Order: sequence, then C-alpha cells, then structure tokens
Amino acid sequence: MGQSGFKSVNGADIYYEIAGEGETIVLVHGAPLDSRMWEPQMEVLSKQFQVIRYDMRGLGKSKDPGQPFTLYEDLYSLLHELGIKKATFVGASFGSYVSVEFSLAYPEMVERLLLVCPGGFEVPSEDRQQWFKKIMEAMSYGQIEAALELNLHLILDGPDAEKGRVQKRREWIHDIYRDIFSQPPKEVNKPNALQPDPRERLAEVSVPACVVYGQLDHPDFIETAKWLASEIPQAKSVKFENSAHLPNIDSPEELNALIVEWCSNYRVE
Repeated sequence: MGQSGFKSVNGADIYYEIAGEGETIVLVHGAPLDSRMWEPQMEVLSKQFQVIRYDMRGLGKSKDPGQPFTLYEDLYSLLHELGIKKATFVGASFGSYVSVEFSLAYPEMVERLLLVCPGGFEVPSEDRQQWFKKIMEAMSYGQIEAALELNLHLILDGPDAEKGRVQKRREWIHDIYRDIFSQPPKEVNKPNALQPDPRERLAEVSVPACVVYGQLDHPDFIETAKWLASEIPQAKSVKFENSAHLPNIDSPEELNALIVEWCSNYRVE
C-alpha cells in the first residue's frame, strides 16, 4: 500500500490510505463498516488509478472528539489536505448518501458517481426494522455470534436467500463485524446533514451516476436504487443478479470491472 496515516480534519484525526497513480477514485464505506470493507478493490483498482479510502469520523481508526460536524466537510477537508482537486466517488450503502451529499456541496470536485446498493436515503421499512430489532436483542443478551449471523444473513446472503449462501470472504467480513460489534457502547454523535435536504435535490446532481443494486438485497435498497436512477439526470442502473447488499465482497471481480469501465467511459447514452 502506498501511503497511509491520519490528517487533522475539522478537529478530528481522520485515517486514510492511498495507493496507485492516475485519475483519483475515492471509496466511501458504509456504516457501521469502515474502510476495511474495500480490501477486495484496493489492489486491483490501484493498478490503474490513484485510490483513496478513509474511515469516517467515529468509525474504524478515525476518532470522534464529539464536536458538531458534517460528513461532506470532513471529506472535503481530507481531500484538500491530500491535494485532491477532483475525483470519482464510489459509495457503498450509506457511503452512497455521503457521496451524493458531497456532490451537491462541492460539485466542482466530482467527476462521476458510482453508488453501490445505496442506503441512508430512506426510512427503514417495518420488515427491516424487525431485522434490526432481532440483531439488537441478540446483542443485548451478549449473543454476539447470533447477532453477527443475523446481520450477515440480511446483508451478505440476502433476507430471502438461504442462510450461508455466500461463503467466499464470509469469515473475513464476519471478523470485521465482530470487531465492530464488540466495541464498548458510546454516545452517538450524529453528523449534521446538508441543507436543503439532498433527497429533495437529486435533480441538481450534475455528474454521471451509475447506481448498482443487488437482486437479492432487501427491497428497501432495491427501491432506493431504482428511485435514485430515475431522479438523477445522468444516471443509469446496473443489477447484480447474484448479490445482496455487498457486491464488492461477494462479486468483487464484477464490481471492479464495472468501476474500471465507468471511469473509462462514463457518458450515459
């Protein structure tokens, strides 16, 4: 890996990694995951591009001192410190929301978007809330392994798929989630959102956007992906037949190829 470390960003130490040379791609992770989720992308993409991944404030190695903050200003300040003037943003789940928010706050810094199983835009349905409730109940009883398996069934296998459907990299992502789930409880310092609400400003997104969804994902996320593809002017959607919520993990070769193609020829017909 080329370069890694911390940058002081708006009062917080933000962890980042950079690898490769060329056009810049910024990988924006989901929550509560961190930049480790992008391991299947870093080596491959950094052969053709300069790739940056980072941990959002309060996640992974990045600390949260408890001050008011916004995710888009944190990301802007990090890229400014790294000397990045423009990039392609690849967001996974909640990272897609952060990428769209950033594109509205700093449009001059965004070349194109690739939104993977976007989340953070919608209020979870009753069904998804029930999944969360089961996971939290298991956690409250100290049953971390049971909570982990429920979580992986939902996001890796797919809620209606056979439990354990995906075995490739299952133990790896299981261990990352175990590390996250085992952290002592802490007070949540929620970021301030961009105003006006990005969900009401999708028509203002001025760059090409490729919206990926997994056919086996929860319907909430599939509906969100299709909605974004219909509302963002220069957008198209791509369906991954054999993925749920984490195609970068269960179908990395396919997603990596799509990212390379999107960065090489991104104009929507």
